[in-house]
Amino acid sequence: MKNRLVGLHDFCLTAFLLPLFLHGLEISDPGQVVYREARTSVVVEHEATLECGTTLPDVYIWSFTKPGTDTIRAVVYNFGKGPKLQQLAQDLGDLDVITNSSSLFTKKLLIAAEGLYTCQALYDTAEGARLYYYYVRLRVLVPVYKPYVVLSNSSAVEGSSFWMRCGLENGTEPINYTWEEESRSGLVTTLAESNSSLINIIWVTRNHTGWYRCLARNEVNQQRSDRIWLDVLYGPDLPQVDVTAYSVTETGYSALERGNVSLMCQASSNPPSQYAWLYNNIEIYTGAQLTITNILRVQAGYYTCLAQNTYINSRSRKTITLTIYYPPAGAPSCSIFQANNYTDLALFCSWVGGYPSASLKWSQSVNINQMGITNFTQIQPGPDTANNSVFTCYGSHVALNITQSCSTKTWLPQGEPQCSANSSQNNEYMMLSCSWVGGLPRALLWWVSSSGDVHGTFEESSNILVLRSSATYSGKAFVCHAKHPLTKESKTCVLKLETPVLITENSVVSVFEGNDIQLTCSLSKTYPPATEIIWYNKLRQNVGDTSKKYILQRAAAWTNMTVRETDSLVDSGYYWCSATNAVGRTDMPILLLVMRYPMPPNITISKIVYTSRQRTDVNMEWMIRTDSILTGFFIERQRLPGPDGKSDIVPVWQKVAVDLEPSTRSYQINNLDPNVTYTFRITAMNRRTTGNPSEIRSPVSMPVSKPYIVLSDRSPVEGSSVWMLCGLEAGTEPVSYIWEQESHSGLVTTLAEINSNLINITGVTYNHTGWYRCLARNEVSQQRSDRIWLDVIFGPEQPQIDATAYSVTEQGYSALERRNISLTCQASSNPPSQYVWFYNNSEIYTGGQLTINTVLRGHAGYYACLAQNTFRNTLSKKTITLTVYYPPDGVPTCSILPVNNYTDLALLCSWMGGYPPATLKWSPYVKGDNREGISNDTLIQPGPDTANNSVFTCHGSHVALNIAQNCSTRTWLPYGEPQCSAYATRNNEYLMLSCSWEGGFPRALLWWASDSGDVQGTSEENSNILILRSSATYSGKAFACHAKHPLAKGSKQCVLKLEAPVLMTQRSVVSVYEGDDVLLTCILSKNYPAATEVTWYNNLRQNIGEIPKKYVLQQAAAWSNLTVRETDSMVDSGQYWCSAKNAVGGAEIPVKLVVIRYPMPPNITITKIIYSSHQRTDVTVEWLIQAAADLTGFFIELQMLPGRLGKSGNVPLWQKVAADLDPSTRSYQINHLDPSGKYAFRVTAVNRRTIGHPSAMKSPAVPGFNAYPSVIGAAIGGMLVATVATVLIFLYVLRNRNNIPRLHDVMFGRQNSQSRENINFPEDEVVGGAEEGGRAEVSPGTSVTLPRSAMPANLPPQIKQPM
Repeated sequence: MKNRLVGLHDFCLTAFLLPLFLHGLEISDPGQVVYREARTSVVVEHEATLECGTTLPDVYIWSFTKPGTDTIRAVVYNFGKGPKLQQLAQDLGDLDVITNSSSLFTKKLLIAAEGLYTCQALYDTAEGARLYYYYVRLRVLVPVYKPYVVLSNSSAVEGSSFWMRCGLENGTEPINYTWEEESRSGLVTTLAESNSSLINIIWVTRNHTGWYRCLARNEVNQQRSDRIWLDVLYGPDLPQVDVTAYSVTETGYSALERGNVSLMCQASSNPPSQYAWLYNNIEIYTGAQLTITNILRVQAGYYTCLAQNTYINSRSRKTITLTIYYPPAGAPSCSIFQANNYTDLALFCSWVGGYPSASLKWSQSVNINQMGITNFTQIQPGPDTANNSVFTCYGSHVALNITQSCSTKTWLPQGEPQCSANSSQNNEYMMLSCSWVGGLPRALLWWVSSSGDVHGTFEESSNILVLRSSATYSGKAFVCHAKHPLTKESKTCVLKLETPVLITENSVVSVFEGNDIQLTCSLSKTYPPATEIIWYNKLRQNVGDTSKKYILQRAAAWTNMTVRETDSLVDSGYYWCSATNAVGRTDMPILLLVMRYPMPPNITISKIVYTSRQRTDVNMEWMIRTDSILTGFFIERQRLPGPDGKSDIVPVWQKVAVDLEPSTRSYQINNLDPNVTYTFRITAMNRRTTGNPSEIRSPVSMPVSKPYIVLSDRSPVEGSSVWMLCGLEAGTEPVSYIWEQESHSGLVTTLAEINSNLINITGVTYNHTGWYRCLARNEVSQQRSDRIWLDVIFGPEQPQIDATAYSVTEQGYSALERRNISLTCQASSNPPSQYVWFYNNSEIYTGGQLTINTVLRGHAGYYACLAQNTFRNTLSKKTITLTVYYPPDGVPTCSILPVNNYTDLALLCSWMGGYPPATLKWSPYVKGDNREGISNDTLIQPGPDTANNSVFTCHGSHVALNIAQNCSTRTWLPYGEPQCSAYATRNNEYLMLSCSWEGGFPRALLWWASDSGDVQGTSEENSNILILRSSATYSGKAFACHAKHPLAKGSKQCVLKLEAPVLMTQRSVVSVYEGDDVLLTCILSKNYPAATEVTWYNNLRQNIGEIPKKYVLQQAAAWSNLTVRETDSMVDSGQYWCSAKNAVGGAEIPVKLVVIRYPMPPNITITKIIYSSHQRTDVTVEWLIQAAADLTGFFIELQMLPGRLGKSGNVPLWQKVAADLDPSTRSYQINHLDPSGKYAFRVTAVNRRTIGHPSAMKSPAVPGFNAYPSVIGAAIGGMLVATVATVLIFLYVLRNRNNIPRLHDVMFGRQNSQSRENINFPEDEVVGGAEEGGRAEVSPGTSVTLPRSAMPANLPPQIKQPM
C-alpha cells in the first residue's frame, strides 16, 4: 500500500503557526518542517505502541490512511486540552493515548489497524514554534494458520505426474513452505523448501509413498499441517520365487520325491498383489504360497507365479523349473568281466533308474579310486588280485540318506582244466572237449595242435573242438589252453589220440558143458573212447543178432560176453572182440573149449511127510552121501493103484520138481490128489549129467512148524512185482496160509487167506509198505511167522507246492510286495526226496522250504521245485508262477478335459504303475455310470448339465493297499465375461486383437470371427491374440471373439469395433492477449485401438516435442492439451495441428491461435515534479492519466541533461529508475540523485506488453519558501491594538472551526495552487500511486526522512529533536 498526503502539512503548518504568531512568536524559519518516518510490525491481537516524538507536543494530531486508499482520517488530536479520541480509534482496535505522552497504544491490535499513521506535532519553544511530522507505517502481522495439504490424487500411479498444495487460510506474506516426508520407518526428511505452496512431482515412484506434511513459516510463526498419506500405486514387479526344501540346479530348483516343497511368491505391489500359480501353463492354485506335500516325480515341470494388481490392471509373472529327484529302485548290481584279453578284471557296477543318476564308487581295495554314474566300469589288474577277492560298489543318491551297496567276488576255477575226447555216432566226427568250470569271470579256453596251430574258436568255461574222423590223427596230441585274469600264465591239458588196443584175461577159455561162460575184452589204450565194441561168435556172426544165446555186459573200458548153456558140439571154437574209435579198428580172438561135467553123488530121502490136511502137499527132505559136484536136483512121483484096484500097467514117474538148487535139501510138493497114494524119488544132477535115483518112499503126516517169510525183494520199486513166501519146515498137507499186514499206525489187516504159501503182488505201490507175517495151519497144528518189513521204494510223485502269505490267481500265486512269502515243496517218495528250487530256470536254493523275506517285484517269475529220489535216480518237477503285487506310486491324478467340441467334460483319472493295475472309480456317479476302470479311467460328463464348481472325486483301490487313495478335481466356469482389447505394435505395423477369458477348468476355447462370420486365426484356450497387418480397410469393421466352455450352454462373445481416430477440440479458434499462456485442447472422441501417438505441430508445422521450453504438453488416454507459453503475436499466431494415428488410420485437426496485442494504455501528464529538499537529492513526481483505459502499471525514466556550460553532441540516454509501478500509483519519490546534476523525467503507462506514449519530459523545480504568516504579520505590523484581537480571532476560529467553517477556510486555505483539505473530511478521489523500483528508494507518502547532515543547522539548542 502506498499513501500520499496532498497538502496536509501546509494546512497543519498554518494551523499551528498562526496562533503562535498571534501570540507574538517569531518563527525564524517556518518552512523547515521536520519529518520523521518509522516502520513497525506488530502481531495481530498483541499490544502496539505508536510513538509521536520523545516529549509531549503542545499540539498534535494523529491521522490514519488505510492501505490502498488516499483518504486521511483523524484518530485523535490534542490542542492543549487533552486528547480527543475519534470513532476511528475504536474501529482500529480501541486505540488510546498513553498518559503524559502523545503515543498511541492498543492492547489488542486488529488487522484493520494496518496502515499509515501520521502524527503532526507542534512544539512551542523559546526560539519559536517547531512543527514535526511523524510518519509511522504500521504493519499488522498475521500468524500463519495451521495449513492443510491438498493432493491432486490420494492414490497416484507410479510413473504419472502429481502435485500437492499446502493450503493456508491466513498468514502474512512472505510465507515460506517446507515439505516434509515421513517414511514408514518414521524417518523424516525435507522434500522441498520454497516460496510456493505448490509442489509438482513429474514422475511419481513408489519411493514417494509415505506421510507428507507442509510447514508454513512467516516472520511471526510457523505451523505444520496434519500428516496426509500418499499411497502410490505400483507394480507388480517381477515376482521373486523362494523355494523351501530344495536345492538350486542349473535349470532351476530341485526337490526330493515324497518330500514337501513350498513355493513362496512375492512381488512388490500396491495394493498387494493377488497371486495365482500355474503348472505347465495350467492354473492350479490361488495364493502366494503353494505347498506340495509328498511331491512325486510326475509333478516336475514349469511352475509360474502370476502376480496381479487388479487396481491398476497390471500383472507380471516368473517361471521356474522344478526337478524332482528320486532314487533308483532296489540296490546296485555288481558283476565282474574279463578285460584286456583276460589279463585284467573289469568291475562293472550298475544302478539304473532314478533322477539324477546315482553315483557309484568301488571300495578302497580297487587300485584306482574313481566315481561313475548309472553304469560304472573300472579296470583292476588281474594277476595282482588275490583269489576270492571281494569288491564292494557303493551307490549314493541325493534322494537317499544312506548309501546302497553290492558286492561281487572274483575267484579262480577249482583244479585244472579237464580234457576229454568223444566221437559221434558211426565215428563220423571226433569231438575234443575241454572244460574249466567255475570261476568269476569265467576262463577262456582254446585248442592248439601239436604243431602249434590254433584249432576252432575261443570259448569260455568249456570248448569243444569237432574234427572229422581220420586215422591220421592216431598218435597225435592236442593241447587245451585255459586263461583266467587271476593267473599270470595260462593253464593246459593234453589229449593224445590213439587207435584202440584190446586185451583179454584169457585168450583160451574152457567150460563144462551146460554152463555159462564169460569171455572178457578190455581196452588198454583208446582215445577217444571206442564208440563200438562188437563180439563175433565162431561162425563170425555178430552176437547182437542172437541175444538169447549170448549176454553182453559193457562199460567204458571193457565188454564181457557170456555164452549161455554151452554145448561142446555147438559152442566150442574161436570168438572175436572188435573195437572201433574215430582213429581206427582192432580185432582180438578168444578160443572157447566146452567140456562135459562128472557124475553127481547118490541121494538118500531122510524125511517125507504131508504138510496139509488135504494131503495135497508133501514136504520132502534128503541128504547126499559124498561131497560131490552137482548143480541141482529133480523130484519124481508115481501114482500107486488103490487097495481095491488092480492093474497090469506099471505107473509112470512124473517130475514134480526140477532144477532144484544144489544146496537144496528139502522140497514141498503141492497140489497132490489127497485120494491118491504117491511114491517119490529124487535124483542129483551135475549140469547135464544125471545121477542115480534115490530109493522110493511114500509121505507121512506131521504138524506144521513155525513158518517164515521169504521176500523176493525187501525194497521193491513201486510198479514192479514182488512175491512173498510163507515157508514151513514141516507140516502135513493140506496146510492153509493167512497173510497179515500191519500199518505204521499198528492197525493189522488180513491181506490174504489162501492155501498157497506164496503171495504175488504184481504192481507194488507205496501203500504196500508195512509189516507182514504169515500163519500156517494143517490138521495137526498152526504157527505164525515173525514180522518182516516190506519197504517199497517209490516216488518222487508230482511235487505239491504250498505258499504262505499268498493268493491264488489263474496263473499261479500272487504275493504283496515287501511281505514275506514261504514256498513249501512236498513230493511223496521213499526214501524221502531231496528238493532243489529254481527261479527262471536258475538254481537258487536247496531244501524243501524256500522263504523270501521282503519280496520285491523283481522276485516275480517262475519258481520250479525239483524233487529227486537219489536211490532210484528219479525226479519230478513242478513249476508255479509267482506274481508280486505292488501298488502304483503316489495317489491318482485327476484332470478334466473338454470333449465333443467343448460341449462335454472328460473326467480323466490316471494312476499308472503297479501290478495288477489299480481300480479307479468316479464319484458322484457320472450320469449314473457306476463302472470301474483300471490305470486310466475316462468318463464323459454332459457339460451344460453340470453345475458350476462341481467337484468330482476319483477313488483308486489296489489289492496291495489297505486303504483307498483318491484325488479330486473341480470344474468351474471362468469369472465374468470374455474381455477383448486391441492394441498395435510399435510403429503401428501390426494390429493385435486380444481376447481373454481367464480362469475356469477346463479352460475355455476362444476364436475370432469377422463381422462377415469368417473365422480368423486359430482357436486357443484362455486367451487368443489375432495378429493383423495394420490397414485402413479395417476401420469401421467389427471383430467378435467367441468363447465356449463346457459348462455354458451357448458361447459367449465380446465385440471390438475398429475405428480410426476422430479428433475434437473445445475451440477451433483460440484468442489470447500477447504475453499470456494459452491452452489448446485436443480430444479423442472415437479411437480404437488406442492411438499410439498424439502429436502437436506448431504454426510452422514443427513437432512441439522438439521445443520443450516453449510448449507444455499434458496428455491422458482420451485427450492431449498443449500450452503455448508467453505468447507473442508475431511468433505464435497461426494454425496449430493435433495429429493422432492408430493401426487403422489417422486424423488431424487444426486449432487456430490468434494472439492479440493489449490496447494502447492512456497518455500521461506530469502534474507536479519538485525536489523534496533543498539538497536536490530527492525528487517527487506526480502525474495524471488523460483518459480512462486499460493499464497494468507505469515506469519512470530519467535523462541526465548536459550542464549549463557544457555542450555535447551525444543525445542523453533514458534510464529506467522505477518499473512495474502499481496501476493505482500516481506519485513516486526518486532518491539518491546527484545534487549537481540536472535531470529530466518522463512517465510511461504500460498495458501488459503494450507500452503507451511517454509523457512530456519535465525537470524538477526547487521548492518555494512558505512565508504566509510573515506576510500576514507585515500587513498589520503597525496596528498593535489589532494584534491582540487578530490572535484572539484566529484562536477562536481555530478552536471553533466546525461552527464557522467558512471563516476557517478563508483563514487556513492553501496558497500556490496546493490542495485545500480538511483532515476531518475525505479528500477528493485522486488516482495514483508509486512502487519501489529503479535506483530510487520508495518511501510511504510524499516525503522521506532527511539525512542527519541535511537537518536545519539553526535549530535552537534547547529544543530536543524527536527520535
